[in-house]
Amino acid sequence: MEEHENRPVGGKRLAPESRGGFWNNWGYLIVTVAVIVVLFKVIFQLSWVPSGSMETTIPTKCLLIGWRLPYVVSDPVPERGDIVTFWDEELNKVLVKRVVGLPGETLSFKNGYTYVNGEKLDESYLPTQGITYPRHEGDTFTVPEGCIFFMGDNRGGSNDSRLLGEPYVPVSNIQGRMLVAISVGSDQSWQGVRWIG
Repeated sequence: MEEHENRPVGGKRLAPESRGGFWNNWGYLIVTVAVIVVLFKVIFQLSWVPSGSMETTIPTKCLLIGWRLPYVVSDPVPERGDIVTFWDEELNKVLVKRVVGLPGETLSFKNGYTYVNGEKLDESYLPTQGITYPRHEGDTFTVPEGCIFFMGDNRGGSNDSRLLGEPYVPVSNIQGRMLVAISVGSDQSWQGVRWIG
């Protein structure tokens, strides 16, 4: 009886590694790929910075890791000073900039400095002070509800809300808040890994 139960079906004995089928052979790879996709499409964001618009906070040719999850599940308003990625409809590409103006605020510029609702903004994070100018002398910007005003830290070399035809970016266009910058290369303004969040 026992011998009959162990008899292979059709006279062929299956190899031990083939008994589990497809899942035993490929399961770990599928799970690994699925985890990576969820991590970097839903929870985190990887971004490449090809230009120097955020120098020296973020060097040219730098890799960024950002926090994406809040912007996947809702449209939270970021805080002033956050560095975020967003889709720019005018340039038709993803940009990395710093949040400067929030909904309902009026921004103006005087003697190379930024003013929010008439008060001088402390921008100690900038590598150089006193070089922030709008496209035209006397330009002011009042940020509509549901939108953000962005600028790059390299104020003399950033194509941002001061210069774009449509200066206000909808909050819904924001993709993630940047947390870590990874810079490796002999021509970088700095090298290594830095927390920028």
